Amino acid sequence: MTKFKKLAIPYFVWIFILIIIPLFLMLIFSLSNVEGFSPYTFNFKDFSLSFSQYQTVFSWTFFQVLFRSLGYSLLATLFTFLIGYPVAYFISRIQNRAKYLLLLLFILPMWTNLLLRVQTINNLFKPNSFLTNVFGITINLMDYKSLKIIIVMTIVYLPFMIFPIYTVLEKQDKALLEASKDLGAGPVKTFFKITFPMSLKGVFSGFTMVFLPAAMGFTIPAIVTDGDPAYSMIGQLIERQFMSSSPQYNVGSLMSLIIIIIIFMGLILIGKIDEKGETLL
Repeated sequence: MTKFKKLAIPYFVWIFILIIIPLFLMLIFSLSNVEGFSPYTFNFKDFSLSFSQYQTVFSWTFFQVLFRSLGYSLLATLFTFLIGYPVAYFISRIQNRAKYLLLLLFILPMWTNLLLRVQTINNLFKPNSFLTNVFGITINLMDYKSLKIIIVMTIVYLPFMIFPIYTVLEKQDKALLEASKDLGAGPVKTFFKITFPMSLKGVFSGFTMVFLPAAMGFTIPAIVTDGDPAYSMIGQLIERQFMSSSPQYNVGSLMSLIIIIIIFMGLILIGKIDEKGETLL
């Protein structure tokens, strides 16, 4: 295997350029007074140690947006579980090739651009939508922006809940179900005593895989609410620190590092729950 080690060099170069260097710059910015950045005028001599941005970040505004993001994401995660578990269970119990067709139906939307998917779903909740013109059904949620964010999150991230649960259910030992039936347990008791407990690994992985991107993303709330600051989530707050007319790279970098730590903790949790990667397709 040692003769193939050189093939990994481009991979490590890629990681160094696109991951290590940006993380290092964010760490430097988070400890400095730098409010803007240009690669053409970059000079470490212009940096000075500063902690004033910590007061800005750890303020009520930041925590209010963070708690809103966590609340929306938690509700979306619960909805994806309530919808995704029955779907995954149903697909895992199909014995013919139809199961692969159903799985493909959930995979296909993920092959399209996220912005396009979010915009399309958002348009369905407008007064004069495709549903209104074709089926005469009007779902007007223009005044319920929080609800729209949660619904769109649920639809977009639903496959991330279905696949881990399906994978675990598909790998379950069917002999245990037959033994439970032979011992006189009904379908309901078998489900709660055997099927569901043995699928918790997939449920936990699904919760993490849905909750983290839902909480940290900025695309969905930005499109659904037309950028309304009253419904901002943490991703939008970070974006504004870098993209506004008066950027604050030090504040944005500190916020980003906090989110990276949260995501890293989530990945560690997945690794602890699913050490062998059994919930991955």
